[in-house]
Amino acid sequence: MSKFYPIKIIPVQDKVIYIPRELSFKTIHTIAFGNLSVNGEAKPHQTNKKVIEISSSLATELHMPQLPLKLHLFEKEGTLFIGPILGIFTAGFTKYPHIPLGSRTSYFERILSYGDRTGVLPIVFGIQHIKWEQGLVTGYVFSENKWKTIEVPIPNVIYDRLPNRTIENLKMIQDMKLKLSEEYVIPWFNPGFFNKWDIYVKLIKSKKLQPLLPKTLLLSGPASIESMIEQFPFIYLKPIHGSLGNGIYNITKYKQHYYLRFRDRKKGTRLIKFHSLKTLMKFLNVDSLCHKYIVQQGISLNKKENRVIDYRIHTNKKQNGEWVVTAIACKTSASGSPTTHIVAGGKVQTLDETFPDEKQRKTYTRRLSEAAVAISKELTKHWGEKLAEIGFDMGIDQDGNIWMLEANAKPGRSIFSHPKLRKKERYTHKLILEYAVHLTETVINKPEMIFHELVLQ
Repeated sequence: MSKFYPIKIIPVQDKVIYIPRELSFKTIHTIAFGNLSVNGEAKPHQTNKKVIEISSSLATELHMPQLPLKLHLFEKEGTLFIGPILGIFTAGFTKYPHIPLGSRTSYFERILSYGDRTGVLPIVFGIQHIKWEQGLVTGYVFSENKWKTIEVPIPNVIYDRLPNRTIENLKMIQDMKLKLSEEYVIPWFNPGFFNKWDIYVKLIKSKKLQPLLPKTLLLSGPASIESMIEQFPFIYLKPIHGSLGNGIYNITKYKQHYYLRFRDRKKGTRLIKFHSLKTLMKFLNVDSLCHKYIVQQGISLNKKENRVIDYRIHTNKKQNGEWVVTAIACKTSASGSPTTHIVAGGKVQTLDETFPDEKQRKTYTRRLSEAAVAISKELTKHWGEKLAEIGFDMGIDQDGNIWMLEANAKPGRSIFSHPKLRKKERYTHKLILEYAVHLTETVINKPEMIFHELVLQ
């Protein structure tokens, strides 16, 4: 990883930047910050200063904020790039300066606080904060323990943290993404939410991964449900674009009767008995769910105190492109709930709490980690540089087999509410910001690769 240095703005009128002597750059005639570049000169310090000094006139023209900053320097064909600026793109801003993102504010505070430790200027912004004609973004930073609004050039790279699919699918959001990708060649990473059926179709082609995947069909009519419930003791219906356990149905057949378990947002977890599959289908209005749902084999997962257990495995891509497991947590369901989601009453535990036996704990930690990394690598074949983090919901059945239940391109952060997992969350933030440095270097040195992966695919 390249070094990064403190930034100091000095009262000099010439458009000049003084850089550490240890950096051996060729003649510089252009200085860039974000997606803005101006004519300027770079000179090495006469002493061994480990600081980047920028003249006030150059800093003003580059729209460099008056903040305590530490940033990298990259050089290509006479241009010196200062940065990166990482734009964290989201929606749901409030009118309150001290909590600009409502209940999500603390999450953004935590990730932005890692800027100084990674040589990145992270800024949170939305579509309303872009000034297209000036090529600028007016967004939020968290500096010196408080939120500030600053104006900087359009970022070098963008980390997509849109909160839901509804916002993501808005035409103005799609148009904005296309414009930044095509006209500015800005790499986005983790754009979009995964489609459960699409993920299954991609992964099932790998013989190595097939044993990890519950059998899954795209719901095309009553026959899809009928064929699956005849094969397995119970099945799940899941919306292909669903999240947080919303809209999931558990169907069990017992002595010619059918039992439907689901979470009703008004009445909590419900269990309904049907005397025939036909009446169950009518209740579900299956025709309205066709091609919007998958039918998935139910797995008899391990239980603790009669509560279902599954595992959230968080993987991140390191700067060298290697996938690593950054966090593993155990989730137990609420009594009677078909899912372990926290919003449905689930509870987060560490593996130490779940597996008191050290040998068993190490074995399952290794097996879960190996499975998550293998799937991450396979998904990278399809998404390439666009994918930097994944959250997996995985399970262990009563025979000790590992199953991948779901993959999330925008993994939730609820597991990090556990006191013993907060350090793990900090590691994920560090890797995300370091990955922004990697993408910035890539777009500078190999812009044709970024254009192919992010635009043409």
